Amino acid sequence: MHFFGKKELKIIKLFEEHLAAVEFTVKEMLRLIENADSDQNLIAEMAENVRNAETQADSLRREMESEMYLGAFLPNFRGDLLGIVESIDVVANKAEVVADEIDLQKMKLPEEMIEDFVKLSEVSLSTFQSTAEAAKLMFTDLEKANEYVSQAEEREHEGDMVERNLIRKLFETDLELAEKILIKKLIKKISDIADHSENVSDRIQIVIFKRRV
Repeated sequence: MHFFGKKELKIIKLFEEHLAAVEFTVKEMLRLIENADSDQNLIAEMAENVRNAETQADSLRREMESEMYLGAFLPNFRGDLLGIVESIDVVANKAEVVADEIDLQKMKLPEEMIEDFVKLSEVSLSTFQSTAEAAKLMFTDLEKANEYVSQAEEREHEGDMVERNLIRKLFETDLELAEKILIKKLIKKISDIADHSENVSDRIQIVIFKRRV
């Protein structure tokens, strides 16, 4: 168990709020995917919800970074933590990109594939959730944090399999090639959330190794 001063505790609280805001952004993206066959007005409204959630996450990141530059934590750990925070924030950015793709391009997903898109989005969300748990626990329980790092790796691997199956199914449809290519890019962007979340968990694992020394 590690004991922290007031500055550190304030930053940890902001860190956890930021994690929750990023998770909420991905959840709003999932909600958009679940309703991808809705009318365009509702799609636009849900996409705006994703953007607003990303803005809130970004605001919390900036607030936390400002506090950290005032001198909390030892310099080496502070640098590692700043890198993790910035990487976590990218997850929210990626969720916003997915929402923009669907909304701004007025993209219509094949109705028979929406469940598959939902599954891929759910795996991306669960990968981030495992990473977020590891991130929270790296302050207090290194062993438990490492378990969640392993869980994030497993879920990202599951996401790779879902992604491949979805792409295979896409190219078995009768859609025009140009439309298939656009939808494939969307699949990759959703999958990127899991890939990047797993990359963040790798950074967390490095911090865990350092803190054990």
